[in-house]
Formats: sequence, structure tokens, C-alpha cells
Amino acid sequence: MRVAVADVGTNSSHLLIAEARGEGGNYRVLDVLKDRTRLGECLDAAGKVTLEGEVRLQRALTRFRQLSAAAGVPEVQVYATSALREAPNGAEVAERAGQETGLYPVIISGEREGELTYLGAGHSVDFGEDNVLLDLGGGSLEFARGGPERASDVLSLPLGAIRMTRAHLRNEPPTRQEVQAIQNAARGALAPHRERFAVRPGTQVVLSSGTAEAAAALLAAGGGRPPVSVNGCSVNTVQLGALLERLRDMNAGSRARLPGIERRAEIIVAGLAVLHAALEALGAREAVVSEGALREGMLIEELRRQATYVGGLSARQRSVLTTAERFGANLAHARHVTELARDLFARLVQTGERFPEEARSLLTAAAGLHEVGQIVSQSAHHKHAAYLIRHAGLRGFAPREIELVAQLARYHRRGGPKPTHPEYAALPPADRGLVSRLAAVLRVADGLDRSHAGQAHVRYLTRMPWGWALSVSGATPLDLVGARDKADLWGREFGPLTVTASNR
Repeated sequence: MRVAVADVGTNSSHLLIAEARGEGGNYRVLDVLKDRTRLGECLDAAGKVTLEGEVRLQRALTRFRQLSAAAGVPEVQVYATSALREAPNGAEVAERAGQETGLYPVIISGEREGELTYLGAGHSVDFGEDNVLLDLGGGSLEFARGGPERASDVLSLPLGAIRMTRAHLRNEPPTRQEVQAIQNAARGALAPHRERFAVRPGTQVVLSSGTAEAAAALLAAGGGRPPVSVNGCSVNTVQLGALLERLRDMNAGSRARLPGIERRAEIIVAGLAVLHAALEALGAREAVVSEGALREGMLIEELRRQATYVGGLSARQRSVLTTAERFGANLAHARHVTELARDLFARLVQTGERFPEEARSLLTAAAGLHEVGQIVSQSAHHKHAAYLIRHAGLRGFAPREIELVAQLARYHRRGGPKPTHPEYAALPPADRGLVSRLAAVLRVADGLDRSHAGQAHVRYLTRMPWGWALSVSGATPLDLVGARDKADLWGREFGPLTVTASNR
């Protein structure tokens, strides 16, 4: 199985394409791509992302989509961090980018960013029983403390390298007073949280960021050629302080001639000043550098999700998965729509709606295969899906069941079932009713992942005097529109459906 993930940061955006190898989140990297979007430079006086920033973002996402498609991965999971998270128009910029490029950047919290970065770093260096991770981006600095597997405490502070450069550095080279102002700001922001992340006996401190990697490479080179990789290299706080002073005395042009600093020359001083101050404040004498970060954590999480999903499938549902893979379906989207459809179905049953015993299995199969027709064409792919399902040789399904699954996929979009449709009309009355009711569920589930972001989850589904109330969390604006637009058949079969978003 191949997976593609991307993160959109304040300084740069990265794509990672990998292939699963065995179990436990192991993988082989197939391709990487870095785009210096520099969204931190594209903010107006109110902090909004400018038109230039939108152009840069959409250009990067288009390149990511093209490269992932060439690698045989139909979908890229994209997370956006500080720049879009803090911009007043960040959500609108993300939605427009999704509409223009087909890749919807999901804006995640600083805490979520820290958790994923911790996961990625833990697969790059050997984590012990107590670890403190510092991950410096362009807009924020994340702290995460935890054990070998996951973070238990996460903090995000607005101390990113680009942010601090813009806020404090006015001269070139920077003055000592300017660097001191950055370090004072870092210590002040961290002071209320110091005890949570302070170094204890046996604590391992880990640094993960382009700034940390560049610093480690310079220190390891010692005036010669830098190493190919700095993953696992140790740096001590005294050395970082001396390097900070050395780089502060240089102008940006001189810094840019140093190996590994070329494209980081303007922000490396502020970045090092923040890291040095934070390490001193926490009482850290040294730290280990990890090249694994947010996107590696995203990748590992996605591979684990897929492994869990596959492990819970019956033999005939594995046949569905094999068929979906054969036709190049977006497996992440198919899995999420399946989860949503099952959840909606279970809640309908809990409210007293009756279905035959086979209904859940048929719905699961149709959700997994509903988009396989895209291998033929995006246009009318629901009809192509029905044809392919009928002729795919699904194992474990009787001919009647295959026909029902095909018709469910046929009606996951566009017009609903009609007596004038020959295949639908040919079904016995009971099967026509089953197809129509299950298709209603599938349409809403598919709408709830219209963005393909995989973030929407059902909070509750309640029968009301006037119909049904559905509350969802994590849904993007596009997902909400998708669910509402596709609730027409639900209204016909069960009664009107109102879809609302919850922030909880």
C-alpha cells in the first residue's frame, strides 16, 4: 500500500510518498518534494494570507498532486499548521485551495501538530521512557513530552523562526540587543510552562526542525563537508550558543554561503536564538536531532489506520479492498466513508429503523467501492462503478448481493433510484426499498467527506418531530455542504435531515 502526505508550514511545504513495509508503521520512502511556499512572508497588516500566498500554496499543492498521481497514489493527506491556523482568512484560503487543486489542507491545532511530530521523531531516533521534543517551525514552537510511543503533554507557543525574525530583527547583521530580545521573549513565553517540560534525571531532549538540522550539520562539519545525515547527532547547548554568536556576526549573504544555510540564511539567527533560550530554560545540556517530524508522523498514523481497518475486515470485505486497490480507488477516502456509513447506519438502527441482516455488509462493500469508476472517467463515475462491480468477480458475494452493491454504488451521487431505471426496476420490491434506503445513507456519508480530508465524525443523529438532526465534528465547510446537498434521498426515505457542525 502506498500513501502520500504533505504538510503546509509557515516557511515551506513538504510532500512525502511512501510504501508500507510489514507491520508497525514501517515504510519505504518512494519520493519527497519540498516547496518553499514562505507563507509567513505573505501576510498583510491584519495577518491575513495575501493573494500571493494563495498562489504559492495552490502551486505547491498542484505539484504535490501531480507527483503523487505519477507514483500511483490518488490522494494526498494535507495538514496545514501555524500560517493558516492563525490567519483570520486561513479557513477560506484552505477551502479555495481545495476547490482549485483537489487537495484540501486540513488546518490542525498546535497540540495536534506536536503529537504527530512526536510520533514521527520517535520513529527516527530511539525514544526512552521520558523524552522532551522541541519542534521549531516558521510560525510556532511545539513542545511535547512523553514515553516511547506517544506524547502525553503538548504545548504550542508562537515563537517560530519567521515570526521572531519579523518581530525583532531590523538590522543586518542583527545586533546583540535584537537577539537578546528574541531570547527574552522565548523565556517569557515558556516560563509559565517550564515545569511541564523541564529536564529531569534520565530525560532525553530531542530537536526536530530545519533550524536544528542546519545547526547540527554545521557543528558536525567543523569547517569541512557536512555529513549526509544528522539524524541521531547530538548537539550541546554551549555549542549552539557559540554557533548563534558566530552567525549573528555575519550578514545574510555570508551566512548563505555556509553549507545547509543557503535558503535559511534570513531566519537561522532567530531560530537558533529561540532554541538556545528554550534549551537553557529547560535545563538541557544537550539534545539529539531527529530528521523525522510532522509529515513522518502523519504517514505512520495513516499506515496504522489502514492496518487496523484491514485487520477488522471479513474475508469477503477483504475482497472488496483488493478490488478497490485494483481499480486505483482512493483507499483513505473509501475507508472514511465506510466508517461514516456504518456509524450512520448503526444510529438509524438504534432509533428503531429496521433493516435485513445483510444490510450492513452490503453498505460496507458499496462504501468501499463507490468511487472505483473513476478509473474510467470522473464524469458518470457512479455508473462506471456499477459496471465494474458487476464484472469484478467479488469473492464471497452471491450474484444478487453483487447486483445490490453495484446499484448502491450507482446511486451514491447524482440522481436517486427511479422506476424508469431498468436495472433498478428489475429488482424485487423488497430489494428496491433496500437499495434506496442504503443509498440514502451512503450519499450522506460520502458528502461528509467531500473534501477527502477524513476529519468528519458523527456526534449524534436524533429523530425529531420534523425529521432528523445530525451533528458532526471535524467537518470542513465543504463537507457540510456536501452532506446537505446529498441529503435529498435521505429526506425521501427517512424524513428531512438537518446537518450542523459542532466544535466539540
